[in-house]
Amino acid sequence: MHAFESLKTKLKCLTLHATPRSPILTSFISSLIIKVQPSKEIVCSDCHKKYKTKGGYERHRATKHNNWTPSSLTPRTLVDIVKCALQTTIKEKAFAAGLRDELTNYQFQELEEGSQEFATIQLLYNDFVKSNNTEKFYSNFYAQIALKSTTYFRGLSRNAATLLSTSIADKMLAHVRQSKVQNSAAVSVSSALSEKEKAGLQYLGGYVIHNLHKKFSRTDTLESQHAMAILKAGKQESNPDSPKLVSSLNRGGLWSITKPVENIFSRTEHFFQISTSMGSTKIDIAGIAHKASSDSQVISNYQSMVSSAHLVPASHTSKNVLDCMVNMFVRVRSFSHAKDLVNAYKMKEKKSKCKALRKEIKRTCEEQTQARQT
Repeated sequence: MHAFESLKTKLKCLTLHATPRSPILTSFISSLIIKVQPSKEIVCSDCHKKYKTKGGYERHRATKHNNWTPSSLTPRTLVDIVKCALQTTIKEKAFAAGLRDELTNYQFQELEEGSQEFATIQLLYNDFVKSNNTEKFYSNFYAQIALKSTTYFRGLSRNAATLLSTSIADKMLAHVRQSKVQNSAAVSVSSALSEKEKAGLQYLGGYVIHNLHKKFSRTDTLESQHAMAILKAGKQESNPDSPKLVSSLNRGGLWSITKPVENIFSRTEHFFQISTSMGSTKIDIAGIAHKASSDSQVISNYQSMVSSAHLVPASHTSKNVLDCMVNMFVRVRSFSHAKDLVNAYKMKEKKSKCKALRKEIKRTCEEQTQARQT
């Protein structure tokens, strides 16, 4: 405790003597003071073990109470992995045409769950899941599978079987890692939105249902009238509790949305965040929209919205309106997500961009001249 008080005093002295021209140094030292301050003990909710630091507690949770349990390798899963490896190898034109033709005509027979071959592959799979040691997995896989590839992939030549086994090793690792990424993404994405995010969601939701209402109003049919009635039921009449962002930026016509509509778009945003948090540069708009429109919470809130309409729509009209709402939300949300990525990239490039050599030499000479004069 005495050492801590001494360190804290020194850091505060450095902060007080820092010049006004060094706000970065001051904030950095202040953050150090916060980090070295003793904190309360963190108690694990499962085993009640106590930890003094947050890092130690997080490591304990990751190793001892990790809720992720990977799906065990089944013969059906292995068949899917082999099919994926075959497709990848056949498309790769770097290999000989004879090998690719042989793999094109190959039909993999599903291994029995109690067979020696499947037990060996399953053991290698489970070892990698536990250890996450890629080098160990490859060495064991090549020694036990690749060298005996004709035993596992009967009907293929030695070269084709070996080539297929190496591709299967890559696909097995990708299968495990993809499962981990999907699980971590689902856990990390919180269904609760902050006030700022909720305001943006309400703004975007009002934009979506208002534009869809204008789209259906261009056609004078019974189906369009039913669709407009459903969308009109999602509009919240003006009241003092309307969102500030919508009321300040309504542009003379933006709608405020009801709670069921907000819940529909909030759930859709949940699926959007899960999909985009996996690091892929491609956004699966159709896939996200399908998941959202099939979700039980979305359907129940939408039924509440439909029941509030002054017209009773047909079932196909009702389904069409929900699909339009979800698809348009995901599409517009994709535009904003892409814009955020572009802006982040520009900021990163701007920070890392070096000045011209002539300017750097001139600045250095001026600094040296000023130093000699002082």
